[in-house]
Amino acid sequence: MPAQESKEKGIAMSNIIKELKAEIVRLARKEIKGELAAVKKVNASQRGLIAGLRREVTALQKEIAGLKRAVPAPKKAMAKNAPEGRFWITGKGVKTLRKRLGLTQAKFGKLAGVSIPTVVNWEKNESKINMRKAAAGKLQRIRGLKKRQVADILGRGEEARQGEE
Repeated sequence: MPAQESKEKGIAMSNIIKELKAEIVRLARKEIKGELAAVKKVNASQRGLIAGLRREVTALQKEIAGLKRAVPAPKKAMAKNAPEGRFWITGKGVKTLRKRLGLTQAKFGKLAGVSIPTVVNWEKNESKINMRKAAAGKLQRIRGLKKRQVADILGRGEEARQGEE
């Protein structure tokens, strides 16, 4: 009989342990649920704030895009007025520029303020050309010119020489 009593005690103890575990789990979940309620409230309010900020950013981006369309690009205006920064060009670039403007090497040299052999040497060079700052500045200005502008500049130069003679 004592064996049977200890068996019944063991079963009763295991039932009590199971019940205690279940109660502890229930109470822990209840506590966690209470703690999470505050976190969920804060989380929901933060989501609302984030959504509001996204709407605001979108509106500002649209406003910026509208302002960009309304204001002319400053780089284009600057490029025509004065050269800035470093400037380099290759021989191929010089030749392409000269042909785009429809100039002979002699006329291109006159426009750039250099001799014909200098233009020939530039065009032969396959890499970056080393030149004086004055010549680089002139080439940079020439790069921004159109055929008619070049014709006007060269025409005025010839007229001035004819007037001197």
